[in-house]
Amino acid sequence: MTTSPIIAYKGFDKDFKCRDFRYEIGKTYTHKGKVIACESGFHACENPLDMWTYYAPTNGNRFCRVELSGELSRQGEDSKVAGGKITVSAEIGLPPFASMTGIHIVQG
Repeated sequence: MTTSPIIAYKGFDKDFKCRDFRYEIGKTYTHKGKVIACESGFHACENPLDMWTYYAPTNGNRFCRVELSGELSRQGEDSKVAGGKITVSAEIGLPPFASMTGIHIVQG
């Protein structure tokens, strides 16, 4: 099912890698194959706080605002979403991240 793009948040290690795949800010990547949450596709979280379940804000880990589009799949335990296409929009430092999480909590 193809849906409208969603804004989400993704964690990376210090080298901008997630599961041995290296990303770059400003680039768009397309997954080949079926998109299944927690199995395949590009993963990110709609709630920025959920990112810390997967990447703690320590050890040089980095965080970005991303756009997921194409086929989307949700897993239901938190706001994690898998998408067929991901665009890495911008890196988010901890001060702006803290501000965004407050906004997300208020908006629900």
